[in-house]
Amino acid sequence: MKKLVLVIAPVVLAFAGCAATDTNNSATTSQQLGVAALKVAVNAKCLNEINNVAAWKTATRYMTTEQRNDIQTNVCGCVSDKAPESVTTFELATAAIDPSARATIVNKVVSETVNACVNEALKQAK
Repeated sequence: MKKLVLVIAPVVLAFAGCAATDTNNSATTSQQLGVAALKVAVNAKCLNEINNVAAWKTATRYMTTEQRNDIQTNVCGCVSDKAPESVTTFELATAAIDPSARATIVNKVVSETVNACVNEALKQAK
């Protein structure tokens, strides 16, 4: 999974850089790159970490693989969507250029939002 992130993150960063509306504004570009990189990293971390959540283990014990995968996709999508709301603009800019800072921010975001997103997804599944 980590290798997949290492391959996907640069591609996402490249596309995010191309999609920047104001290439002369480095703060805006850095922020866009930071959001893209953060979302990719948060999603990967979430997919790795979700199986350690006690509520997840209990709730999915009797589900089919397809049901678990659908809910897991919803949960990690939720975590990725909430990621930019959980960090400052400075952290986003830093995440775009500093891999160690990105890892710290990703850990923070996932730990703060995964339980809420698991509970949200399980409520919707009922």
